[in-house]
Amino acid sequence: MAGVTVSHGVWVLPAGGDLARPEWRQVMAQHRAKLRREFGPIDRPVRTRKAFVEAMVFLYDRRLYDARRGLWRIDEFLDAGERQFGGYDQIVLWQSYPRLGLDERNQFDHYRDMPGGLQAVARWVSRCRRRGISVLLAYNPWDTHTRHGGRHLRDMFDTLKATRADGVYLDTMHRVPDGWTRAMSKLPRPIVFESEGNPHAEHLNAMQSTWGQGFTVSPPAQIFQTRWLFPSHKIFLTHHRHERDHWDEVRCALFTGTGVLVWENVFGNDTPWVERDKSLLRAVKPILRAFWRNFGAPDWEPFVPAAAGGLRVNRFPGRQGTVCTMVRTRPAAYAGPLMDATAGKVYVDLITGRELPVRKGRVCGRIATRSVGAVLEVGRVTDRLRRLLADICPGSLPRYRKVNTARLVGPAAPRPVRRLRRYRGRKPAPLPEGMLWIPPGRFLMKVAHKWHGCRCYDHPWGDSGKLLAMGGFAMDELPVTNARFAEFLAATGYRPAVRENFLKHWPGGKMPRRLARHPVVYVSLEDARAYAAWAGKRLPTEAQWQYAAQGRKGRTWPWGDGKVSPTRCNSGGRTTAVDAHPRGASPFGVGDLVGNVWQFTGDVYEDRVHRFAILKGGSFLRMPRDASMWYHHSGPCPLTSHLQLTLISPSLDRFSTVGFRCVRD
Repeated sequence: MAGVTVSHGVWVLPAGGDLARPEWRQVMAQHRAKLRREFGPIDRPVRTRKAFVEAMVFLYDRRLYDARRGLWRIDEFLDAGERQFGGYDQIVLWQSYPRLGLDERNQFDHYRDMPGGLQAVARWVSRCRRRGISVLLAYNPWDTHTRHGGRHLRDMFDTLKATRADGVYLDTMHRVPDGWTRAMSKLPRPIVFESEGNPHAEHLNAMQSTWGQGFTVSPPAQIFQTRWLFPSHKIFLTHHRHERDHWDEVRCALFTGTGVLVWENVFGNDTPWVERDKSLLRAVKPILRAFWRNFGAPDWEPFVPAAAGGLRVNRFPGRQGTVCTMVRTRPAAYAGPLMDATAGKVYVDLITGRELPVRKGRVCGRIATRSVGAVLEVGRVTDRLRRLLADICPGSLPRYRKVNTARLVGPAAPRPVRRLRRYRGRKPAPLPEGMLWIPPGRFLMKVAHKWHGCRCYDHPWGDSGKLLAMGGFAMDELPVTNARFAEFLAATGYRPAVRENFLKHWPGGKMPRRLARHPVVYVSLEDARAYAAWAGKRLPTEAQWQYAAQGRKGRTWPWGDGKVSPTRCNSGGRTTAVDAHPRGASPFGVGDLVGNVWQFTGDVYEDRVHRFAILKGGSFLRMPRDASMWYHHSGPCPLTSHLQLTLISPSLDRFSTVGFRCVRD
């Protein structure tokens, strides 16, 4: 259509174009009819059309799983959603990123290794379904370089079958993968698809819902391209994933009849909604749900003539009456005529539940500062309608107030789980076997934190560095080996409470002799701490590990600056003996620091929703150059690098690529 463009999912009319003018409305209607003939018809299941609040739920969120007690908090989480957001209608259960690439496990293994495995995911689905909530599993199409990278369709089919989930969320995608719709039709229930991206018209038939990510919502007087073309298609608005201001998203949702995405845990960032915006969503959601058929009406009319400048009005017809939503493009409050009235019709304010006056042929009402309105046009007010209004009308909407919604600012800063006592640095006499003395000194600690959707909680000084004064300490010359860990097991009879993946590389629980001098892997942070306690040691802090590796002059690699050297560290595809590269030692003689296995440090941080551990050194696993940027960094890593690992449960926190070493004060 000449002069009309689409920007961030929104129709942009040329200068002077006004949909309130009849000639423009005629042109737009003709264009929509043409596109519908070409790409329609489309159908959407009722449960999707009735969904207006979707939650992006991360299975490593502490609010969902109590690792200390080993319990899922499914009902507690859903109850909190009802109190805070008026309840969720649809949930995306996210399991993988930003942990993919740390080892060989693929995105589907992350569902399988959840505490309780696929049965736990199936319980999530069952509990949600009892409340009328649909559950979508996440799909990462870029995960092609981990285990079984070429069998995504089969893995997703099997996972959906085992969990009885309702659909698939298509990360980074704009369309359903070829062949998936037909393949999923063999499951005993219909499977819905939701895309992160904005699909083109030709792909809408197979896609039931999408995210309105980055869509223009301020001011919220918009016409979304997809909703205009096929109104039954569901959009869940999220203007900016790291933004905590959602006021305009919510009022835009009511004005346009769309949904809202609740996303409070953004890949490791705690970005909770403020109460102001939660209360607005709680107020308008019952209206959206009650008139879901209206908001999916194919003959809805955007931007009908309004009674005042700066006022926008949409009309959504339906059997219960016509819903008219309205919003101001100006920030000031408004009171007066809203739109033309139709003779013989009654107008009810869906916010207050009261009948609105009609003066001089115009419906009159109020819209508060930076707020939104909704009016129902009916022939008469019946007893049934009165009961409905009593249930859904909030009485009033919360007032807009300025609040602190700065990006990436949570309710409280993450804190260390425990702090070490200040150690004075006295050298043990004699020095324990296999340990080296790291003398006191000062060094400039710099941290290169690779952005994986999550900021670095630990080191706010970033690349500029911070001069640290280090006390002396004794450190293991080499990482703990399988043989040494076997001695610990024999001496203590240690058996972890969670056995899944514990020493997975030991067939039948017996250490392979060929791996005796290799670093022990498939141990969790809890396993490593248990060993350290038995040995009279502890895990090093990140600063201690980096100081012992860099020395006082801040080397890039333990052996110096420049490029990584394959003769000084493991750069192959499996673990090697810890003493295989003696030329790779640090200035203090500490060996096998980079490239063999990532190493746990003792630094653990918690915030409202996460628990993090810090890993150092990199591992033998190296992703090819054409691998996705969304994988974790791999191979040997410079000493300033660290990996911020979101902890979940030992079943998921044991890796083929992660070991540890100890220090003693």
